[in-house]
Amino acid sequence: MEARHGQTAMNASVTRKLLVGVSALVLAQPMFGPRTPAGQAHPDGSLGDSDHAPVGVLPGDPLNRLGVTAGDLREAGSNPKIRYLGMTRFLDKARAVVTGTLDDSSDFVPRAIDALDKYGIKATIAVSTQREPISRLWERLREAISSGHEVASHSRRHQCQWPDPESFCREAYSQDEIVGSRDDILGKTEQPYVWTWVYPCGNCADYEFVHRRLMQAGYLVARNYPDERRGGILVPDLQTWARDPYNAGFTQVVQKKGGVAPAGRTDLTDLNAKFDEVYKGEAGSGNSINKTFGGGIYHFMSHPQWLDYGPDKFFEQHLAYLSGRPDVWYVPMGPLYAYQVVSENTVVRPIKSKDGWERFAVYHSLDPAIYNNSVTLEFRVAGGGKLEARSAGAPLPERESKQLTDRWNVKYFRRAGESALVTVRPNTIVELRLID
Repeated sequence: MEARHGQTAMNASVTRKLLVGVSALVLAQPMFGPRTPAGQAHPDGSLGDSDHAPVGVLPGDPLNRLGVTAGDLREAGSNPKIRYLGMTRFLDKARAVVTGTLDDSSDFVPRAIDALDKYGIKATIAVSTQREPISRLWERLREAISSGHEVASHSRRHQCQWPDPESFCREAYSQDEIVGSRDDILGKTEQPYVWTWVYPCGNCADYEFVHRRLMQAGYLVARNYPDERRGGILVPDLQTWARDPYNAGFTQVVQKKGGVAPAGRTDLTDLNAKFDEVYKGEAGSGNSINKTFGGGIYHFMSHPQWLDYGPDKFFEQHLAYLSGRPDVWYVPMGPLYAYQVVSENTVVRPIKSKDGWERFAVYHSLDPAIYNNSVTLEFRVAGGGKLEARSAGAPLPERESKQLTDRWNVKYFRRAGESALVTVRPNTIVELRLID
């Protein structure tokens, strides 16, 4: 299974060197949708790239891989009826995101997945791969992956210690735990990649050497569980991308009191109100960590063994409140953070028209074995003719209306007034034409 994942995981220093080369290529060319450098803010106040360079940057010129030459490039605006506006913040121009994480290998995991599926919520299921009852869970986990969930590593043995000194973390975060658990997931499921690590008990999340080990093993994001003893896990209140993806927070817990935490969080009014705050984008002022525009990212986490189940219980009532919203993107954590890297590194350039088609090269230098994400491109389309769209020469299916967005690698287009939203996987040529 190593060839499926481990060979694409790159040493952090090599990744950074390759990223410099990619950045030089991008800066040397005019493009649509320039991305904000790490550590800076967008003009609207939202955060730019994270502090870590992405894993899995490929060498070489992505335009050459598309078969596009310098002579194929052109300036924008040759066809006033079809004009590229930019890439949407979230897939299919969703207003907000809902993602969830479930922690621990317990006998309650299948029931929690059933509840998620009942309401159409997508989540990351973090399991310890050599801790029972994991042998009884693999079949249900494989079904969950096929339904749009993600399986994440929660280590092999779930070692915990308070406090968590460096000596403990250096031993607990061995190759056997980090790489071994990753390979267990790849060996037991058909999931193509393991994007996410979840820190057991939240231990060791603040150590940079741990971050480096996770990055070298190919993980894109690692979710924390902060200050459990003093209740820091109850409402960490992250409502956007984590600045450091290897110490990523979440919005709130949805669970009863458990572990060493002083309390749980089960009041439905409070739970739903926090989602409403994220959906409306109300927390982005002052020195807040949440620099959002429009809606944000709502991320709940739960331990399945600390939940009550049934449509009249707090967990399912909260899921019902989150569900069925056509302006929300439902996506697991790992693919969500992969999308962030893809959207920040994808370039769109107009190329020569052909046979009435307006054509655009959409590309990045990221490994598609890791980053199998789609992005959504928005075009202004003047006139009332019929719009046709193609990607890599194949017709894109048209959606007649806004539907639920609950996958991360789909391809289609839809009209929205005078706009056209084209959702494709990069490293393709997108073509549009109007037929009167």
